[in-house]
Amino acid sequence: MNKWLVAAVTSIVLTVSGCSNNETADEAEQVTPVEVAQVKKGDLQVEREITGRSLPSSSSPVLPRTQGEVTSVRVAKGDMVEKGDTIAVIDSAGAANQVELQEIAVQQAEKQLENARIAKQQAALAVENAKKQAQLARKASSGIGQLEQVQAAASEQLEQMEELAGQAEELAKNGTIPKGISDQAQTLMEQAFSQYQESLGQVGANQVSAAQAESQVTQAEERLRQAEAGVEQARLQVEQAQLQLEQARKQAANNTITAPASGEITSLSAKEGTFVSGQQPLATVVSYNPITIEAQVTADQLSLFKKGQEVTVAIDGLENKLKTTIQYVSSVPGESGLYAVEAEVENESQAIKPGMIATFLLPENLANDALIVPTEAVVQEGEEAFVYKVINDKAKKVAVTVVEAQSDKTAIKGKLSDGTTVVTTGQFALSDDSRVTVIGEDN
Repeated sequence: MNKWLVAAVTSIVLTVSGCSNNETADEAEQVTPVEVAQVKKGDLQVEREITGRSLPSSSSPVLPRTQGEVTSVRVAKGDMVEKGDTIAVIDSAGAANQVELQEIAVQQAEKQLENARIAKQQAALAVENAKKQAQLARKASSGIGQLEQVQAAASEQLEQMEELAGQAEELAKNGTIPKGISDQAQTLMEQAFSQYQESLGQVGANQVSAAQAESQVTQAEERLRQAEAGVEQARLQVEQAQLQLEQARKQAANNTITAPASGEITSLSAKEGTFVSGQQPLATVVSYNPITIEAQVTADQLSLFKKGQEVTVAIDGLENKLKTTIQYVSSVPGESGLYAVEAEVENESQAIKPGMIATFLLPENLANDALIVPTEAVVQEGEEAFVYKVINDKAKKVAVTVVEAQSDKTAIKGKLSDGTTVVTTGQFALSDDSRVTVIGEDN
């Protein structure tokens, strides 16, 4: 029932009572209408409000990694971008040409390596043949060798050299190997042919000295070592060319300027035709998701916050309150003497904008395990505080001690128990043992 109505009824009752002084003593005793509530035992808790504001979670400058002229700008101020999206492109003609040149250099180095490996194979074959000739020469010089063996070996060597010379000539025509290698193979074939002719036309082929054959072995082995060194040198040249190609490609990639983070383009100075360098940012990307909620608190308020603490945040303009966790509590005050407290909340819809007023709602216990009554139930007369409890339609005055008072609830001590009915409206018209009638519903 409306409290104003109750007050009006109470006033009427008092007026009627005042006008009835002349009535007889046996008339009905005055009854005061009241509203009541139940005493509850528990904690008196309030919601402390700490005001802050929303801030971007990050602000990332977009810095070019190389200098040059801007040839293309792919975004506009206010655009939303994802990390890695292209912001602008710097003149890349020179870098592209360098990449092409280095690719050609790698191809040339790989071809030289292939030629060196072919030369090594030929030198290894020459060593093998020279050793065979030396073995035959040693046999011939000792009288064991036979002319037929010499001729067979010379014939076999000639066939191999002819085949090798033919292959080398074909590769040289195709440009696969240098002509010098083909000429060397031709010379080896001519030498083999000469040796074969000597084996046919000279019975004295067995007179070839073993010393000369051993010398040819030594020379062939030396050419093989030189060929092996040539292969290693060519391999190193390939590695160097590949490294230079990779560097050229990285340089070319630097000409494409990308977003360092996801968010909104809040500033953009780049324009087509302008010159940029790595000294000045050409754009700024501000991230709103998640968004940071920050409050500057006093030293007394600092104890209300703990890192990892779950809290509720209310954002001006948003209907629903948000749950979040405290992520940072400063231990050092700023220039203003206040301490920074930060939390982050998800903001996928971008509904929370930087600069919006945000309030941390922190529950705080003012009294533990106390008797809680509506504040209006407590009557204060000077230094005395009391409430009226209702027993058998009579109001009993009970002295109490106020532990903690708030606008709507008050924690008290007194001879009351959990569930006791106390008067909340009409109590100012009461005295001890006044008759009452309860109207309305319990609060």
